[in-house]
Amino acid sequence: MANEFGENLKKIRKEREITQEQLADAVGVSAQAVSKWEQGSFPDASLLPAVADFLGVKIDELFGRKEEHFSFEQLLAQEFDVAERDEEGNLLFGAEAEKRRMLCVWRICHLLGCTYMRCNNIREVSEMTIEGNLWNKVYMQIVDEGGFIQAKLNKSLRYFLVMPQPEEGYDGKEALKYCEELEELFCFLGKPNVLRVLFLLAEQEQNIFFDCNTLMEELGIDLENAQEIVEGLLRLRLVARAELKRGGRNEEICQYRLDCNLISFLTFAYILQDIPTNFSVRIQNRNTPYFQHSTYKK
Repeated sequence: MANEFGENLKKIRKEREITQEQLADAVGVSAQAVSKWEQGSFPDASLLPAVADFLGVKIDELFGRKEEHFSFEQLLAQEFDVAERDEEGNLLFGAEAEKRRMLCVWRICHLLGCTYMRCNNIREVSEMTIEGNLWNKVYMQIVDEGGFIQAKLNKSLRYFLVMPQPEEGYDGKEALKYCEELEELFCFLGKPNVLRVLFLLAEQEQNIFFDCNTLMEELGIDLENAQEIVEGLLRLRLVARAELKRGGRNEEICQYRLDCNLISFLTFAYILQDIPTNFSVRIQNRNTPYFQHSTYKK
């Protein structure tokens, strides 16, 4: 360790074109003392801060201990490792661990949103914003020519959405262009009991199977309405067609397939119904329209 300190001291001093006499004068010792340090002896511990400051390095660097740098992926892995442990440091498993991981993802996303704003004390600002708005309808919204970021901060229904501006705009060929299928979807959702059926299916276990009789029994609707809803769900591919073998014949049934997509759809449907007005952060730096190709005219 002594040799490593001396070698590092000599190397750093020469790189900075500093003589032994100059270093000695700066820290209040003789040039012979500096020479001895470089040959293997140690300075008094109280002199180390002055030596490091004069050479423009950290004390650790004089001893060969360079600052460790972590990749972004490694830092994220560390965050998740902490999130998955209880107060005593024990690793959690199952649903509890999954909930903590998901909350960790959400917090990291919010932290990135604060970083995007180039604010100081980013982590402190992020934590203060989240913890201070657990029970209120409070949002983050950052809009500029690069796209937009939206987040809901309160505990009841948190989300974080990042939508970079596509090359051809949001209504480009592969994006949100107008189409008759979309119009058909909205017309179908407005028909009697359709939304009730979607809520019913979302309450069931994943990959639930059902038929017209299921809807009639659960919602108390008539056969004609149930058949119309099932036909619409199949036509719009909101459910998948399946078969059930019974009594020597195959009966057509349906399999629910919307999964989490219904939740995200309803979340932003509620926003259209109740436009956010309360923001912890709101930046509006966009001048161009979101849609630019007039696809509704074609």
